[in-house]
Amino acid sequence: MRQALPIQIQHFSQRYRPYIDGLRAIAVFAVIFCHAGFSGFSGGFIGVDVFFTISGFVVGTSILGDLSRGTFSLADFYARRAKRLAPALYVMLAAIFVFSILFSFPEDSFQLTKNILAVATMTSNIFLSKQTGYFDAAASDQPLLHTWSLSVEEQFYLCLPIFLALLYRKRRSWIVPSLWLVTVVSFVWAVLAFRHGAASTYYFAHLRAFEFLLGTWLATIQVNRQVSRSAVFDVLTLVGVAIVLAGIFGVSRTSQFPGMGALVPCGGTMLIIAAGRHSRVADGLIGNRAMVLTGKISYPLYLWHWPVFFALRRLDLATSRNYMLAIGGTYFLSWLTYRYLERRVRESKLSTRSAILYLLAAPLLIAGALAATGKLTNGFLFAYPAKIRSDVHWSGDALFDMPRGKACWSKVDVTEESGCHLGAAASTDKAILWGDSHAYHLIYFFDQLGKQYDLQIHDVALTLCPPIEREPALPGDPTLTEDHLKCVAHDKAVMSYVMSRPDIKTVFMAAAWQNYQNLSVNRDSGPNGHGFTPYQFDAEFASTIGKLTEAGKHVILMDDVPTIPTNLINCDFKNDLFIPIHKQACEFNVSRATDEHAPVAAMLEKLRSQYPQVDIVHTHDVPCSDTKCTLDFDGLPIYRYDDYHHLSVAGSTLLYPQYLKRHPGELDKILRYK
Repeated sequence: MRQALPIQIQHFSQRYRPYIDGLRAIAVFAVIFCHAGFSGFSGGFIGVDVFFTISGFVVGTSILGDLSRGTFSLADFYARRAKRLAPALYVMLAAIFVFSILFSFPEDSFQLTKNILAVATMTSNIFLSKQTGYFDAAASDQPLLHTWSLSVEEQFYLCLPIFLALLYRKRRSWIVPSLWLVTVVSFVWAVLAFRHGAASTYYFAHLRAFEFLLGTWLATIQVNRQVSRSAVFDVLTLVGVAIVLAGIFGVSRTSQFPGMGALVPCGGTMLIIAAGRHSRVADGLIGNRAMVLTGKISYPLYLWHWPVFFALRRLDLATSRNYMLAIGGTYFLSWLTYRYLERRVRESKLSTRSAILYLLAAPLLIAGALAATGKLTNGFLFAYPAKIRSDVHWSGDALFDMPRGKACWSKVDVTEESGCHLGAAASTDKAILWGDSHAYHLIYFFDQLGKQYDLQIHDVALTLCPPIEREPALPGDPTLTEDHLKCVAHDKAVMSYVMSRPDIKTVFMAAAWQNYQNLSVNRDSGPNGHGFTPYQFDAEFASTIGKLTEAGKHVILMDDVPTIPTNLINCDFKNDLFIPIHKQACEFNVSRATDEHAPVAAMLEKLRSQYPQVDIVHTHDVPCSDTKCTLDFDGLPIYRYDDYHHLSVAGSTLLYPQYLKRHPGELDKILRYK
């Protein structure tokens, strides 16, 4: 015989509670003000935690009520959720996709469709966890960052009804103990995950489950019995509101989320829900008409606010005044969405089967087709202007990601000479190109150089690895440890290889030199990120060159190319969009480039004076005139998409003829007459 629940679940109350909508209003505006960057709302992101606990209570109330009446249907439950959530969600997704085509780049549009597919499959939180931490600066570039919480909610909606229905039918008395068991496990797991420090843990449903289940547990003890209103409930309501507000104004991104920090908003929310029903304060303070209206439209408010803010940032309109105007516009748009879309679909006579078909299955197929189209068409490139298509061809793909890069780039061991050479393949006059990514991004430059001067050039380049024999034992930045240890092994292997090959007579050395120099005036200061103490790199570089020249090698140093100001990244792309955000000259003052390059230029000249047989190929000033440095050659972007220092295919290819014009005869002196 089944045991009854230790609660009067058959009397479960699903009466509408206005103060819960008022609580939703507090939560959604906390999130909005936090995302707008308004001072004092550092903890506004906890509004999501408030929503989670409310959802646990409301959904738990609905499921347990239907179970107690014998009317529960899993299909009906999912259909109701779809009618409630899907219409506004997919309108928002369609709007942000159109915006992306008009104002963003093809690669961004393709990445967006992958996120849209993740939203449709209820896995946006997992997708975003692989892109960026929630509090990282790069998070603001994610147009659908806010959908992580929607997927967490949907995963909860997917699991909870099955969990409760099985227990209700098999072991009804286990419901409350099971809820507490899962709650405790989820909470402890979240605490331990936070201590391990992975930013991605912020997004995961199993680490957020306890926030929902606290609300669900509360639903199991809410019975339909008359309790007199009293000052006690007023006080408890005020305490709950105070706790939530304290979290909004006092919690920060360094607080433990998920985990201990979530107890603040969840605990405050539980107090408000439990006491609010019997509190006059709840009705007046958060159950008034204005708060209730905002709570009713809180879902579309949450949906629209982030894309609107994203658009402000993309259009370079992100000022405090514009954020305030955007919030007003978002409120009106959300009311329209609620009034003419969400409510109409919810109140429609759409059958359970039709709701699942049209609101779940069909959007999933459309999202899949959209993502597949994006992949097959290189980010919907066919839909973009011809100039953008040209820019993408020459600048969209990184040299490192191309088929040759997969075989020859960033290998710890010395790459196979037969497959990783540039220039004149049949030449017996052999050279090697040694360095980091700033060596590899010159491959088309060296391919032309080798063919013109009958050199076979073997490239051996590794990421974050300068061409010196002896690296520091460990980097100054622990996050670089893995790359650094690879670099130590790589440089030893390359040096040994070059010294053992008498037929390799020329050694080209190229790198982002400024990354490794430590120019601190205090020689007792600590190492830089790559582990070099002040002027240690200069000394090790000189030592390596000394050994190479003693072995009869002709060392040629490349002096790199300028880095560009971050506000000019993708300048050519931005100017060529359907609707340019604001056209700007793709150039910057030459003094910025020369000032930044001065320490490197001084180091290279010092090495040449120390070793007269060493030469320098002066590429740094090639994109520059006497007054300006440009970002394109012949209308093609020099720098690759979304990058401020690596050359594009066009840049690597066109740098060589531009260099010959800028420094006529320099290579003749270096290579023909040495």
